[in-house]
Amino acid sequence: MQPTDFDNWLSGNASQQSPAVAGQQLFQSLGCVSCHGANGEGGRGPALVGLFGSKVSLNGGQTVTADEAYIRESIENPSAKVVLGFNPIMPTFQGQVTPEQLIQIMSFIKSLQVSGAPAPAAPMPTPRAEATKTATPPPNRQ
Repeated sequence: MQPTDFDNWLSGNASQQSPAVAGQQLFQSLGCVSCHGANGEGGRGPALVGLFGSKVSLNGGQTVTADEAYIRESIENPSAKVVLGFNPIMPTFQGQVTPEQLIQIMSFIKSLQVSGAPAPAAPMPTPRAEATKTATPPPNRQ
């Protein structure tokens, strides 16, 4: 079984869409787009682009990591941890989405990565290493 087939089976995705695509459709049909934006860019609700795995500052001064547990709690009990600068206006979806649908929505949120983010820079050589490279003459080949 291919990994995508397993993901489809696990998420209850009978239409054979990727879990992220199925999650995007749920995101739209549940009305999440009205506050979080069609592409997760934010608005009345916090941006979701680049959210997964990032640190999130909350009202009250706490900071949490946006992992699967945080996202699940934010969907099922959104007033539990409200993002700094936002009001607790999100309705609860507890009992309205199945565990499989939660997996699909999380897959969609995980897929929302920052485009054009700079790649990590390659380490710069130390000056000493550079001096060693230029001070050593090439081998004499005759």
